Amino acid sequence: MRKLGVGYLVDDGYQPSLIYDLIEKSKSAEHYSIDYLIVQTFAEDKNLLKRVYGLFKKREFLRFVAGFFFKAIFALESRMFVRDPKLKSAFDMHQLDTFHVTKIHIRPLKSTSGLVNRYREEDLETIKRLNVDVLLNGQSGTFRGGILTVCEFGIISLHHGNNGVNRGGPPGFWEVFNREPSTGFGIQRLPDELDGGDVLVTGSIPTKPTYAQNLAQIYKKSNIFMHRFLEDLGRTRILPQTLAKSLYAHQLYTTPPLHVIALYQIKTFIIVTRKLFNRSSGSGRSTITGKYDRWGVAYMFTENWQSSVLSRSNIIANPPYRFLADPFVFRRGDLDVCFVEDYDFRTNRGKISVFKISGNKYEELGSALDEPFHLSYPFIFTVDNELYMCPETGEIREIRLYKCTEFPLRWSFHKTLIKDVSAVDTNIFFFKDRWWLLTNIDSSEIGECSSELHVFYSDAFDSDAWTPHAKNPVIFDSERARNGGFFRDGEKLLRVFQRQGFDQYGESMGIAQIKDLGTETYREETVSIIEPHFAPKIIGTHSFSYYNGLLAIDYLKVERVKAASR
Repeated sequence: MRKLGVGYLVDDGYQPSLIYDLIEKSKSAEHYSIDYLIVQTFAEDKNLLKRVYGLFKKREFLRFVAGFFFKAIFALESRMFVRDPKLKSAFDMHQLDTFHVTKIHIRPLKSTSGLVNRYREEDLETIKRLNVDVLLNGQSGTFRGGILTVCEFGIISLHHGNNGVNRGGPPGFWEVFNREPSTGFGIQRLPDELDGGDVLVTGSIPTKPTYAQNLAQIYKKSNIFMHRFLEDLGRTRILPQTLAKSLYAHQLYTTPPLHVIALYQIKTFIIVTRKLFNRSSGSGRSTITGKYDRWGVAYMFTENWQSSVLSRSNIIANPPYRFLADPFVFRRGDLDVCFVEDYDFRTNRGKISVFKISGNKYEELGSALDEPFHLSYPFIFTVDNELYMCPETGEIREIRLYKCTEFPLRWSFHKTLIKDVSAVDTNIFFFKDRWWLLTNIDSSEIGECSSELHVFYSDAFDSDAWTPHAKNPVIFDSERARNGGFFRDGEKLLRVFQRQGFDQYGESMGIAQIKDLGTETYREETVSIIEPHFAPKIIGTHSFSYYNGLLAIDYLKVERVKAASR
């Protein structure tokens, strides 16, 4: 079968990194090929004075000024806040001459509003003769007329924004301005209607605190899924099922006016100041006051996890210069223990420690695992009465398995399950004659691991050949995807999921029952939401564990770390 033929509709001039990167990915694609750049050229008045007069005549001069200041703020933010080269490259611009793809030039007609492009018959005939199967939208206008049906699969467009609440542009800005917890993207098949496309693929990631950071992240995260979409379309020759549409009850956004830009600057100043004087970010420490985001762990004994009163939990005091997080409880014989991530601020690295739980008392037993790389999320499970642990080892790009040789402190490396993967927070369990592995993967390799839930399955718990689920990622939503624990309640499979907030990792969490799990199906229903209201001065909670009457939970505070904390 021949590869899917793709044409990329672009405006004349420099091209953004989104287009350049996808073309580079296409060179190694198995099932599609970007064969043509279809370059649009428009007749424009080159006289600057006439153009300025036209702006006054259309009463759009203030919009022009607002656009100028908006671009200036974006340029400044890009320099100040987007330091990672992987993210910074999202804003690179490339000359058309650097694209080693055949270029076809057409001259569509632009409407008087400047928003709609209409294509002449000779342009449509030119495109038809290319014999491409699908067109990608990389230009700035809205389509009308025969261009929408000139190819078998029509025009596919990558939309950046939460389609249910933010349509229009600029992409990724209004989510930051409105302090929304997530920023989405969608792959659409375009109809003859602005922003009313048939949505085929969606995803969302945590919203960053500034526009430039947010835009860089959503650009990088979404482009890999456009590549996968084209691979799947080339392989199956069938478009995915259109996602259900809902009533859109919001405005169509445009470039923010001057007063909104001013308000955005004030909001950004407050965020930056708060990080300097009070809140930590990135490094985990505020610049001036020395306060840190510091997790803690609490526990309680309860016969029914659903009726528990979390405010009655017993707090395990954080040792000096350390924090505890990601609790997983277990009982062997008469011994109740809690495995935790034990993070040391002095080394910026975590290990796995164990606490003995005895009623309202606890005792630190020591370290279970301590490696020359960061460890967290000590997920534990049993096989034939043997105890295994799958901690988070994302720093070395592996999903590893350890075996307990002497409970609870002696463990040995057993096997690497998956290599060369950017993955965190893995759950492993047996269900319906198979072993299942649920993990959070960053497909874009930019360090964003909170949005994608991937499922794998195997006949053996320690296989090194896990089969990926047909629908991966089965969840692509930063408010539901990341694992925060797993436990069983009778026959029920319960997955704990984190909910990321605006510029806040682990703001809250939920518990969902897995209702349908198969090699081509995954469905879960939320049964509980846990907000950070069960203790004073906490601002987050993201892990929950329950086993044989013992419950453990973690929480987040902002504080100094020299002394032990409660």
